Amino acid sequence: MREDLTPPDLDAWQRLFEDEAYWQQSPDAHYQQLLDLADDLLGQGAIDLEQWQDLKARAEQSHMDSPAINVAREVDDPES
Repeated sequence: MREDLTPPDLDAWQRLFEDEAYWQQSPDAHYQQLLDLADDLLGQGAIDLEQWQDLKARAEQSHMDSPAINVAREVDDPES
C-alpha cells in the first residue's frame, strides 16, 4: 500500500458533495461516488449507521434535484 494514501473522512465526503461542477457534468457518477465514499466511511467505522443513512439521504436528494436544477440553469442562461 502506498504511504501517501489516506482513508476518506467526512470532510472528503463533504468536499465531494459540494463539487458542483462534477455534480452538474456527471450527476450519476457523482451520486455513485458519494455512496461509495459513505460506504467506505461506514466500513472503516468512521461513521455510524445513522450518519451513513444521513449521508445516503443527502446524496439521494442531490441526485434527484440534479436534472431539475440543470434544466433551470440552462433555461436561465442558454449560452452556458
